[in-house]
Amino acid sequence: MIETPARAVILNGASGVGKSRTLQELGALLGEKRTPYALIDLDFLTLSSPRPEDDRWGGRIARENLAAVAANYRRSGAERIVLVHVFTDRSHLDGCRAALGLAAAESPLVRLRASRSVVEQRLRTRHASDSPWELEAFLAGHDGLEAALDEVALDDRIIDVDGMTPREVAERVADAAGW
Repeated sequence: MIETPARAVILNGASGVGKSRTLQELGALLGEKRTPYALIDLDFLTLSSPRPEDDRWGGRIARENLAAVAANYRRSGAERIVLVHVFTDRSHLDGCRAALGLAAAESPLVRLRASRSVVEQRLRTRHASDSPWELEAFLAGHDGLEAALDEVALDDRIIDVDGMTPREVAERVADAAGW
């Protein structure tokens, strides 16, 4: 098979803002348009143990896996790639773009942002069956993560999602990506 030229959109944001749901909605939107696509949650490409001492957080293995997965998707015909992760480091973002084989202009980073009250409600619903410490860890880390995302300012576009349906968010992301 011949590798298909692709474009990507990279979704960024703190836990609970709707990245995973938007990923799914973008898949539905692209499917309705009959646009070949691939959906990738970068976190799933890091789930392994043990990790090498020099890759404690799994960034290198994530980028290596992303390069292989993206190449496979492109060979199978994917024209649009949606990548989800929390990016707080320019070099990691640049490495993921390189793994996708795309320049920044072909892979905008769109940050989803929600109010603390919306995030808290979503996280409480999502983690209702978890141990209380897991939920509390997400909630305790939220404000610091939002501040870190603001500070590094990697985003090409920010979408405030409060009051929007997942479909509306996906449509705004698709527009931001030029799709």
